[in-house]
Amino acid sequence: MKHLTIACLAWAVTGFAQAQSQSPEQTPAPHRLEDVPQLAPAQRIPAKTSHFRIHETSERPAQPLHADQVGQVGHYGVRDLVIQEQIIGITQYDLQSNGGTDNRLIKHGSDLSAAWTMSLSLTPWSDRGTGYNRLSNNTWPEAPLARIENIRTGWPSVVVTGDGSEVVITHAAVDTPLHMAKRNGSSASWVEANIPSDLSVGKLWPRAAAGGLDGNTIHVICISTPEANGGALLNGQDGGMLYYRSTDGGDSWDIVDHQFPELDATHFLNFTGDGYAIHARGNTVAFAAFNDWADSFIMISEDNGETWTKELIVDFPVDLYVIDSGLPEIGEDWNEDGLFQEFFNSDGAGNVHIDANGQIHVTFGGMYYMDDDLTDGGQFSYFPGVNGLQYWTPGMAADGGTTIAYAYDIDESGTLDLNDDIALYFVNLAGMPSMGSDASGNLYLTYAAIMENFSTGVQNYRHVYLIHSEDGGMTWNTETGCDLTPDVEFDGYECFFPCIAPLVSDGVVDLIYQRDYEPGLHVRGDEDPSDINDIVHLRIPVDGLGDCSVITYESVDVAEPFAPGEITLYPNPAVDQVELLLQRPGVHQVQVYDLMGQVVRSFSTRSSVERLDVSDLASGLYVVEVTQGTARTALRLAVR
Repeated sequence: MKHLTIACLAWAVTGFAQAQSQSPEQTPAPHRLEDVPQLAPAQRIPAKTSHFRIHETSERPAQPLHADQVGQVGHYGVRDLVIQEQIIGITQYDLQSNGGTDNRLIKHGSDLSAAWTMSLSLTPWSDRGTGYNRLSNNTWPEAPLARIENIRTGWPSVVVTGDGSEVVITHAAVDTPLHMAKRNGSSASWVEANIPSDLSVGKLWPRAAAGGLDGNTIHVICISTPEANGGALLNGQDGGMLYYRSTDGGDSWDIVDHQFPELDATHFLNFTGDGYAIHARGNTVAFAAFNDWADSFIMISEDNGETWTKELIVDFPVDLYVIDSGLPEIGEDWNEDGLFQEFFNSDGAGNVHIDANGQIHVTFGGMYYMDDDLTDGGQFSYFPGVNGLQYWTPGMAADGGTTIAYAYDIDESGTLDLNDDIALYFVNLAGMPSMGSDASGNLYLTYAAIMENFSTGVQNYRHVYLIHSEDGGMTWNTETGCDLTPDVEFDGYECFFPCIAPLVSDGVVDLIYQRDYEPGLHVRGDEDPSDINDIVHLRIPVDGLGDCSVITYESVDVAEPFAPGEITLYPNPAVDQVELLLQRPGVHQVQVYDLMGQVVRSFSTRSSVERLDVSDLASGLYVVEVTQGTARTALRLAVR
């Protein structure tokens, strides 16, 4: 497999604003996307979208998907680096973010706290809330089947404060304040409360980070509920950025409903859900906003949120642009059609990280947009086939970032060859970045990249990759990046929403991601049939990351005989359908007996979930027997 080497960042690049004075043919492309594999120009086809492609209240199809593995394919590498892999949770609600993934995995001491949006029902997802699990004494408990909250929530950001408390910030209804669940100690109960607010408009899609010299400050950003989601304008903005701060671990909040003057309606028409990220370390806190038709920028505070400065990451050339109002032809000709009407910005999915030396790092998927149809009612076009993850750090000029990662040209053709469709995630082909660092300032970055060589026959799969930098982001080992998707048996998985623990310690990188068998999502985008999605934890040794061409996976959740909680039935009692959840890889034999000992179902499966139709079974008790080799377990099933 041929990778391109990203050798060094261009620390000083001519800005886009300066380039506007040149003719289109002379305009440089500072983003360096031309240096990495791209689709052929004929395949650079735009697709329609809008600012409000986010999901919150509308219902989606509830047709279930039979979860057999989608074919077997050959793998292009032999692997040797041992990585621990374990399923720590499941969910049928598969939308973990509309943009970048928020802070879902926190390392504190030797423990890990993990969170995700979880629902095990179908629309309208009445049981939706925070799926939560905690690694303690190097052991994950069995996957949870219930949320931690007493009310319907979503979009958890998890932080651990200096006193050891775990705090999960979520949003609830579209017209309510943000919600908080807090506990101190793995055996303690969660205590719930609302984050105070004086605004009548609701708050959605929060991001949280813990900082301060004592670690007990919680910084939270979110946006006001947009009109498209049942909200209202906030001081002239359809989705205004809001900031909250607690200096005592969430017991009280000394800053609420704060709107930054630099981000008000005189500068931005709106912000979109999940198009921002936040991180804190000590008294330094930074959050970045990743926009489409407005500037992408970062806000930095060095006094724990008291004062802030703003720096541009991408300087969009037209301020306060209203979709369908028409743009001057000063962009780039991304699709080589002779028209310079494509404008570069972020894909809305980015990450910000502060390392142990206090250096701030920003990464995001690059994207091209155009507003070529001024009569389509507020829609615009983006290019799903853009390939290239961007990196920026303070000191670089606006538009001075460069490409550090990408989806690979595996067949060495010189272009990215995708013979099948691209699933609708609305992000770069190398998207959803997440960063961590160790005590020496070494950086670790994970992202999801589309694969040339793995497909369902309809859409190409995405794998999760890991790259790193040992010089503060100057150079990256992109050429020898690690494909973290397991071996041959698992190449029929779609892997997305990766999230790395910001603290890398004990010689390992910890990350989680969501996977199932089908590219795309059920809740939005493709609106695929519903399926059970695994939340997977990977633990990767940092030794050997210089060359990941050889990787072996150690599935730490496989035991002989069956361990408690590995095999579950949900719901139980069942009426029409029951899901058999198998948290072990490999082939299993399944037989269902009635109380007379008659076999009423018999099959084999290698899936993590099997849906059994029990609508034709008489009400009563049944025994579900699962065997694998010499291991055997039996569960009781009640049918109503």
